[in-house]
Amino acid sequence: NVPVLFNFHGFGDTSENYMNYSDMRALSESETFILVYPQGSCLDGSSHWNPCPTSVDNKSTADDLGFFQAMINELSSQYNVDMERIYGAGYSNGGMMAYGLANYRSEIFAAVASVSGTMLDCTATPAHPMPVIHLHGTADDTLPYNGNNYFNGTQTVLNHWIAFNNTNRSPTVTSDPSGSMTIERYVYDQGDSGVAVTHYKYIGG
Repeated sequence: NVPVLFNFHGFGDTSENYMNYSDMRALSESETFILVYPQGSCLDGSSHWNPCPTSVDNKSTADDLGFFQAMINELSSQYNVDMERIYGAGYSNGGMMAYGLANYRSEIFAAVASVSGTMLDCTATPAHPMPVIHLHGTADDTLPYNGNNYFNGTQTVLNHWIAFNNTNRSPTVTSDPSGSMTIERYVYDQGDSGVAVTHYKYIGG
């Protein structure tokens, strides 16, 4: 049995384009996992993901939580999927989708990662401690690092998972200034079942 990684594109993008610039195909071959780049449906002419249950308050009618379940059912019927090692990652709106699945399909997911994303206010109680990695640049002007009137800031999202996973409140902080920008790494560890919440902060990114 092999793990599966779902990688969700951002708002308005295509799975093909996203696969080309966030290309994990060689990694999936060398590390032996099934890699899935799904395509979101259109909302007012732009592709998107709906990380929340459909409701009258939701501007999207796409049942992407159901779409994900259908993908898992199809994959597991054709391949030897390790159902204990299914992971979600995504960029921007795709990061929102990863968090949506961590909330509403937690019985399936082992861990999630968000790049330049955030978590919407539609949350549920996951079935188990959820390891999280969140990467975000401080100069992001689409989903601002510190949030705005519409979206939660990075620390708000981290605090949610720190509290849920019962990790250390004081992180271990390291810094890598060797590249084109300084990257700070915050690890909130020793959570329930040994999980951690990890944050990579790209200064000026």
